[in-house]
Amino acid sequence: MLETPFPGAAGISEVDDNLLQNILAKLPAKSFASAACVSRSWNAICTRILSHPNFISALSLNTSLPEAVKEVTTKVLSGPIRPHFAILSICPAFGLDQAHRLVVEILGSRIPIITCEVGGIIGRDAKTDQFAEVRFPYFDVDDDLETASSGGISLTVGFLPGLKVDAVPLLDTEEGPNIDKFVMDLRDFSASVSGRTSPEAIIMFGDSEADMKPVVEKLDYALSQQTVIAGNESCSFRHSSTDNSEIISTHRGQEPPYKRAVALVFARERTTLDGLGQIEFHFAVGAGVNAVGPRYRVVSAKMRRREFTTWLTAKREGENVTLDGEQMLNDFELEMEDLVPNYDLYIGVRKKRKYSIGSEQVKSVMSLAYHPVHEGDEQYLYVKGWDIKTGDTFCFYIPDREYALASCGTVSENFGKLKHKEIIGGFVFACCGRGEMFFERLNVDSSPILDNFPGIPLGGMFCNAEIGRGSPNLGQCDEGEEQTFIDSHSHVYSCIYLLMSYSLPSSRP
Repeated sequence: MLETPFPGAAGISEVDDNLLQNILAKLPAKSFASAACVSRSWNAICTRILSHPNFISALSLNTSLPEAVKEVTTKVLSGPIRPHFAILSICPAFGLDQAHRLVVEILGSRIPIITCEVGGIIGRDAKTDQFAEVRFPYFDVDDDLETASSGGISLTVGFLPGLKVDAVPLLDTEEGPNIDKFVMDLRDFSASVSGRTSPEAIIMFGDSEADMKPVVEKLDYALSQQTVIAGNESCSFRHSSTDNSEIISTHRGQEPPYKRAVALVFARERTTLDGLGQIEFHFAVGAGVNAVGPRYRVVSAKMRRREFTTWLTAKREGENVTLDGEQMLNDFELEMEDLVPNYDLYIGVRKKRKYSIGSEQVKSVMSLAYHPVHEGDEQYLYVKGWDIKTGDTFCFYIPDREYALASCGTVSENFGKLKHKEIIGGFVFACCGRGEMFFERLNVDSSPILDNFPGIPLGGMFCNAEIGRGSPNLGQCDEGEEQTFIDSHSHVYSCIYLLMSYSLPSSRP
């Protein structure tokens, strides 16, 4: 006969169910799992406790990776939870493979787990419960990361009853990324769970060597407008899924197929437990760039795949003179009234592209894609990225702190309209160019959530580029046609917000 993990359990089992539920609900995760095995009645009570969603996030700034992992896992497993997924964000000074293995050893290989290197972490300290937005120092590829003095990790786990969660990778073969297969894999997973081809939400992580813009644009074409997409467009990551606990590499030194992105997919289950409520996702964008100067129309665009750049000439709209890169940058400098502007400079390209998958009907999709400007000379304007064509139009964009603050205020105002809902947690994906250095004050990026829901679990990261697509867009400032004319789903200098709310079933009082 197996010894019960709780001495005196037979006597406790006769206690009033409500009192027993209160006791069990305060157990840490491992003890709670043992308690669920004591008897059928205890298991039923444990199942009832787990019928409510649970979302928890914790960060640690410990410079020892094993100790940091111990701190955050102890915190997230301090109460009853049966995780559906986990996201581990780490400082580049730590080893990606080791970090992923450590968290898989503790949380297990039966849930999707994504580990990614980030520019900073957002959340509450596992020991002090103090909230912080922490930017990591920049690490060059030649730095000795093993001896770097900086460190920090953030772990977010969630249990979302009524939803099924899994990790779906985007494969990149020698012929290029298989975007159509990726889209079909997402559709098939959602259809197998919910009967609908579009999931409720996707949190996506793109490899730093890949271009996620065409991926996100194809997803926008293929999925319902109600599907929320958020995430980190450019990072190094590892992942494991429910049917594959293998650590997946994204390095091109490995044999193909490569993993160019991974999507954490949330699909609503057809059948749920009796009396189960409903999870809803709420999306917003805090914009951070503004248009400067005239609009241009592309005359020529030469793509250089090896350098991942495009060489442009263009005309001002309504004029016939073709301009080189130096002339366009002179226009910008005159507009700024500053001959040597100290800004990160982008062009926002308005594109109309046709998309289809397989034999599906072709559909035109409008989008706005941001491309960093490298330089300009007497021949071309040189920008990062591809898929810019003759006839596309663009404007120059620069980061704008006042506009970003106004946009955060708009997000906060709109989130205030959700106070009647039970908000269970949230994510923040902020550009690594933002934070305290950009705003000259603390915790601005998280303020729309902290101001409205100060007690909820909140996790986040600073990204090299951020993905955000949702309907309706709660967070965009209506300050001129340049910001509202067309949607962008791959953002720069922005902050992407994703809140989750829970509604009790209508049969409950």
